[in-house]
Amino acid sequence: MKISKNAIIIMCVSSILLMGCRNKSKNDEKSTDSKSLEYTEEITVDNSNTSDIENHIPYVDASSGEIDNSVINRRYENVKKEELTYNSSEKTTENEVIVYPAESIKNDVFYKSILEGFTYFSEGSPINLTYDEAIKLVKKVLPDDIEKVDYVLDKEVNKEYIYYKSDQGNFRVWLSYGGEFKNDDLEDIHKNSVLGIDYSKEI
Repeated sequence: MKISKNAIIIMCVSSILLMGCRNKSKNDEKSTDSKSLEYTEEITVDNSNTSDIENHIPYVDASSGEIDNSVINRRYENVKKEELTYNSSEKTTENEVIVYPAESIKNDVFYKSILEGFTYFSEGSPINLTYDEAIKLVKKVLPDDIEKVDYVLDKEVNKEYIYYKSDQGNFRVWLSYGGEFKNDDLEDIHKNSVLGIDYSKEI
């Protein structure tokens, strides 16, 4: 049986197109797998090891910079307070520590950021907690002997700074609120939703 030239050409072109589609499909699968791998590598941390998570910020992926609050929620549920060091995360040599100052108000600059793995960032990945819920979380990670000694309301940025003392040092917690502070009535302010919790320790 004689096959025409046109039929041969059509079969060759079809074979080439089919091979191209298969290769594209394989490449797409590899691309998807590599994205999944990147996601897994970004957030894979031993959450049972407190030293690994104390200052590890759980990004969903490197490109978006979005923080996965569900990971932080689980950390609060399973925290082992006795293993927390309350130190900042950055080290250069065995005996030298780079101190990154915490967000400051007025002359209050002698603090360093700590517990970044338990920090809820109000910008980009806000939470929605009541004041009482936020304080319960704070007490889950700060030392058992903390005693509240002062607080400052910063109306310009809608934040409340709470100061604690303890045998392990002096701490400052700031709560970021969603609504504006219209007066100094704490009860009224505490009705607003807490969008972020941040920790620092006196240097």
